[in-house]
Amino acid sequence: MKSVYPRQLQARFEQAIVAGEYSAAKEVGEAQLASKWQADLDSVRLVLQAAHRKGLVHPVAGEKALFRVVGIPSTRLASVFTHTEQAGFKPTSVVREVVVEPASAQVAGKLRVDRGSPVYRYVRTRNVDSQPLANQTNYMPFEVCPDLENDDVSRTSFQRLMEEKYHAVVTDMEEWFSRTPATAEDGEILGLSPDSAVLLIERIALSASGWPLVWAQIRIRPDRYEYVAALWPEAAELLT
Repeated sequence: MKSVYPRQLQARFEQAIVAGEYSAAKEVGEAQLASKWQADLDSVRLVLQAAHRKGLVHPVAGEKALFRVVGIPSTRLASVFTHTEQAGFKPTSVVREVVVEPASAQVAGKLRVDRGSPVYRYVRTRNVDSQPLANQTNYMPFEVCPDLENDDVSRTSFQRLMEEKYHAVVTDMEEWFSRTPATAEDGEILGLSPDSAVLLIERIALSASGWPLVWAQIRIRPDRYEYVAALWPEAAELLT
């Protein structure tokens, strides 16, 4: 990862879109923004690439280095945290690790980034009604949330943080369900015996431009049927 990622420029550009300074359909170019911000072109390109991944801008067809502002997308997708609350349960999280690391081949493929590019690995224990429900790991391209290590989502929605602070709105979701052997970490975090299995839910959260924002691996205690049936009814049959 470059030592000086243009976080301030990215936040400035995104806030300007939110405030309406760059209205929908307005075209912005790399050279124009570099001149306005007194910034180098490499930094401006990173900002625009991040905005494109988030669905805030789209490239203008046939015009190199020119983008059209789309604005902040809307979504009807509820986060797991919100869905849990609406189901009458009390969700909390314990953040165990937040690190920036080079993308492995698998992570790069899921997030559509270059292998070795910086990604966040965000590891949490998901509790419901004070009981450990899931051992969860999220991977995000660094530019999606370039201040994540300073955020606290122990009692709020991670998706809400993404939307409100980083303007990364999830508009679509791909999910896969399976049963898989529990790892040693699953056993320690979820209180499982060595020969146990977990319910694995894999989710890729997509922006309005179709780019991945988050790849999540949610490893759930198999005896929490009530919670799974309420939150992931499609996966509950794997526990019966």
